[in-house]
Amino acid sequence: MLAAMRRFVASSWAPWALLAVTIVLHVLVTLAGSDAFAMVDLKVYLEGAQHLTDGTLYDFFSEPLHLPFTYPTFSAIIFTPMTWLPWTVLRVLWQAASFGAIGLIAYATLRLLGRAGPKAPQPLEHVRGIVVTITALGLWLEPVRTTFNYGQINLFLCALLLAGAVASKEWLAGASVGLAAGVKLTPAITGLYYLLQRRWSAVAWSVVFFAGTVLLGLALVPSETVRFFTALMFDPARTGPVWSAINQSLRGAIARLAGQDLTTLWLVTAVLAAALGLWAAWACLRVGDRTAGLLAVQITGLLISPISWSHHWVWVLPLLLWCLFGPRQRVPAVRGLAIVWFIATCSYVVSLLIALQYIDQPASRPGWQSALGVVYPLLGVITLVVLGVLAIRTTAPSGPNSSDPVTPPDTESTRSA
Repeated sequence: MLAAMRRFVASSWAPWALLAVTIVLHVLVTLAGSDAFAMVDLKVYLEGAQHLTDGTLYDFFSEPLHLPFTYPTFSAIIFTPMTWLPWTVLRVLWQAASFGAIGLIAYATLRLLGRAGPKAPQPLEHVRGIVVTITALGLWLEPVRTTFNYGQINLFLCALLLAGAVASKEWLAGASVGLAAGVKLTPAITGLYYLLQRRWSAVAWSVVFFAGTVLLGLALVPSETVRFFTALMFDPARTGPVWSAINQSLRGAIARLAGQDLTTLWLVTAVLAAALGLWAAWACLRVGDRTAGLLAVQITGLLISPISWSHHWVWVLPLLLWCLFGPRQRVPAVRGLAIVWFIATCSYVVSLLIALQYIDQPASRPGWQSALGVVYPLLGVITLVVLGVLAIRTTAPSGPNSSDPVTPPDTESTRSA
């Protein structure tokens, strides 16, 4: 089996043929849907740019789903070039770019693992074939597929943050965090990844770039920028019902299990999850496993955020790559982790639950729906435990020890050359 897989990725045409088949199937499956290529979130981005300067950026609703614009003003500013393109052309380009983002995520993750790129300590053979194959297969993970369906930006943000994580310059690492947070606030938690490594320059640059996005918004649309950062950003209900099955955060899971939004209980569990995530990330970075450390930080953010739509969980893709190509790929717990995440994301259980609920349904629902609706948060907690425990059980650090600042991977390889 492994020999056949090696021959497949080594082929000059087989991975590309698989990608072509994936694209055709993707188009056919989407066309078979009830509202093919509606890409409702991309439409929100487009209409947000159109309403940027008319004073209604946070008051208009994109139909037919009545969706508001929920991002910082910097997002609407950078989305402005989309208004120059016909709607059909924009959708085609967005889908094509999303495939490119999957490829970048795959390559950057392999580089962070030290399995690809210049002077990689444990290089894989046929990296191009592997990346193309991952791009073809990665589409079918539920968070990735729904990102395509909605025309969401999650894949681009994930790719940007991973590219920053493997950058050889600290200002590039910081820029990736600051710009991503300027587009969508939740990626700001990535700053913890650099804080735990004591990469103070990267942290400082992330603040500088994020401040730059805010200042740009203040310069171009001051009233809307002030309105967002003083009021709207604190209203999670504005993005949709907390209890909906599509909200795969701890808060959403608790609301569905309890039949109501229990804010106090959520805050307690969020604090516990944050502590667990910080411990797991610290433990992973202590033994030099940067990829696991970054994943621990991202999963923590998804758990504690009031709203984490299922398509925010695109970080499952680099997690699976860590399971397959990482330093602990042969550990039974890691193999089990890969299997359960593969089942959870390829069974489309979250999409099924979304289809079963109706728009005005209260938080309470049949027991089996509430139980299945905790799938991503539950696996997220389990993942943090596995990452942390495995790192703690590693007696000899595989990278810089806990008393030394961690440097970017490319910088280290250059120094050792």
